[in-house]
Amino acid sequence: MLPLLFIWLLFFWFFYITAVLAGSKSKAMVYNYDIKAHRYDINIEKLLADKLDLDKSIYRDRVKHKEKYNWKVIYKYSDLLVSCNKDISLKLEKLIKEIYCLLESCIKEDPIFEKSLSPLKIKPDYPPVIKRMCRKAAIFNVGPMAAVAGAVCDYIASGLDRYCRRLIIENGGDIFIKSNKDIDVGVYLKNKYFADQIYLKIKAGDTPCGLCSSSGIFGHSLSMGKSDLVVVLAKSTISADSAATSIANKINSSKDIYKTIKNYRSIKDITGILVVKDDKLGVWGNIELIDS
Repeated sequence: MLPLLFIWLLFFWFFYITAVLAGSKSKAMVYNYDIKAHRYDINIEKLLADKLDLDKSIYRDRVKHKEKYNWKVIYKYSDLLVSCNKDISLKLEKLIKEIYCLLESCIKEDPIFEKSLSPLKIKPDYPPVIKRMCRKAAIFNVGPMAAVAGAVCDYIASGLDRYCRRLIIENGGDIFIKSNKDIDVGVYLKNKYFADQIYLKIKAGDTPCGLCSSSGIFGHSLSMGKSDLVVVLAKSTISADSAATSIANKINSSKDIYKTIKNYRSIKDITGILVVKDDKLGVWGNIELIDS
């Protein structure tokens, strides 16, 4: 009788442990995306390179070089302009839905991820793009959602990069750039001293890169500072987005420009900084100012 009881106990513990492991494994997979479950309407509109009619209140119309293939993509909170030397339209919908699935799954499981204004601890089961957001947010002492526009750009770019030589993805003023030609970008800001006067040259050798902006005066992004505009050039759009938010938080007067640039220029992800406050402008790194 005792040996039989012992065998039953062994079976019980085997199935119990198996069930626990299966439960923990399924818990670790909650961040996997299922784009079929996301049936939100997406609008992808093809634009002709020589007939782009774009809203001049944002600086997408100020990227002077447009490729042969251009699309305006509207999905949930994103309004993107994608410009490429090849037709990659069939891949766009899948990629933007994937990144939204990952972000929304993360927020559902961990609501603080969406609201936190300070860095969060990286969880082992976070998807790679979410982990990157958290790592860059920690470097620049901001919440991970400070990099969300940049994350959308980088994720889409990672899925398209191998198919094209030149690719520009603009998402609400944050831009991913890959090009074998120099790119000129005009900067939009509501400042009487520099309005419609600032144009940047992004060298082909500095791409792929991210070019992102933040302002304490206008725009939809939260800023704790009062900068007219901060623009950051970085090795990735996630880094540029996080850095732009962080730097803009530090600018309350024109006296803060020099000190803030000095403090951030040693961070290896950043390759260029532009700060505008009132009648003062500060530039450092690979950002080259050019005539309009």
